[in-house]
Amino acid sequence: MKALWLRLLLTISMVCLASPGQAITDDEVQIDYRDGLYIATLHLKTPAPPATALKVLTDFEHMADFMPGVLASRIVSHHGNIYEIAQRGKVSFGPFSMTFESLRRIEVINDTRILSRSISGSAKRMQSEMKLRPQDSGTLIDYHIEIEPDSWIPSSLGSNFLQHELAEQFNALGREMLRRRGTPQP
Repeated sequence: MKALWLRLLLTISMVCLASPGQAITDDEVQIDYRDGLYIATLHLKTPAPPATALKVLTDFEHMADFMPGVLASRIVSHHGNIYEIAQRGKVSFGPFSMTFESLRRIEVINDTRILSRSISGSAKRMQSEMKLRPQDSGTLIDYHIEIEPDSWIPSSLGSNFLQHELAEQFNALGREMLRRRGTPQP
């Protein structure tokens, strides 16, 4: 269980944002659980322009500097718009603490979509898609992830954990986007 959720967090490290002065709450992360498959979606806006948002979301070598729980992140290979990313870390939720490792294939399409899928790890299947769209002077980000754990996890625990971790990751990414944009942090 812990390896799956930690791996999930690394996958999630590809997404996020927060508005100045506002934090993403667990309730803003929509979770659906169907026959062992967790599906999460987010629809968020950041005042950071798309180029800044994309730079943060693809700064794989420095994610350990601004993503909670990520202890190490590195590019294993990079060819054009396709990356293989290895990450490891430790996450906590209430009394639960888990270490994780992740190897993912990430494809950046036209600087507007980021597709990610697991290569190795503790999930039977994991894939995500993020879409970035300019809106006003900022960026609208739509995120969708599907995870099928390799072992049974009670759906209520898994859903709550996923909501919490996605919100935490999004808040960290949002702060980094605003920092790079030059916006004072709350």
